[in-house]
Amino acid sequence: MADRTPSPRTSSPPTPAPCASTRCRRAARTGRLARRPAAPGARLCAACKRALGADLAALPGLHRESEQDLAPVSGGGLVPRVTGSRSCPPPVSDKALEVRHDVVVRLASWTRLVLDEADGARAPAPAPPRRTVADLAAFLGRHVGLLAAHPAAGAAADEIAGAAAALRALAAEPKADLVPLGRCVEPGCDAEVSLPGRGGDDLVLRGPMCEAGHILTPRQWLVLKERTTTTKETA
Repeated sequence: MADRTPSPRTSSPPTPAPCASTRCRRAARTGRLARRPAAPGARLCAACKRALGADLAALPGLHRESEQDLAPVSGGGLVPRVTGSRSCPPPVSDKALEVRHDVVVRLASWTRLVLDEADGARAPAPAPPRRTVADLAAFLGRHVGLLAAHPAAGAAADEIAGAAAALRALAAEPKADLVPLGRCVEPGCDAEVSLPGRGGDDLVLRGPMCEAGHILTPRQWLVLKERTTTTKETA
């Protein structure tokens, strides 16, 4: 008699969850490519996990380069603060300050998440990094696998990509043109004095300032104008 025992059904493997990053969702909505599945044991696809690691590796350099957006530059870099008769701190871009601060806050937040996750594991918890972009980004780069597997992996990838994009946007912004006015009137200083010709909404325009960092008072500006006028008349 033939065995009528039904053969066991073979279950098909579960469908992988889609990648949790906005980058993949946006690409799928625009039709540029299909939304990729998350890698095994992760919430991000392999490409987005690599992009997360690349953004973390790029952040320290981008953060260093953004220092030039904090204040006008002289020939050798940032304008130094020089003690004069009535000098004051160089002008600072509010937007650059905000973007740079936001990068530190975001990295510190995700670092805290990694430390909390590691604290609950059996393995010894890693030592917390210093609160600098270089140290925080390096720490997260060493634990990018944990970030990619966390339920908040999509948010982590989005926030860190956004931080890198904001720093790149700072570097791409047009800078104010400087108009030369003449030589500094501070005793013993012969540096060129300049004034921003125009600036964007995010640039706090300064008064006349020389390349050595002296910011001229209104009286010193009048002296400079008189000196320049006299030089032109005698030329």
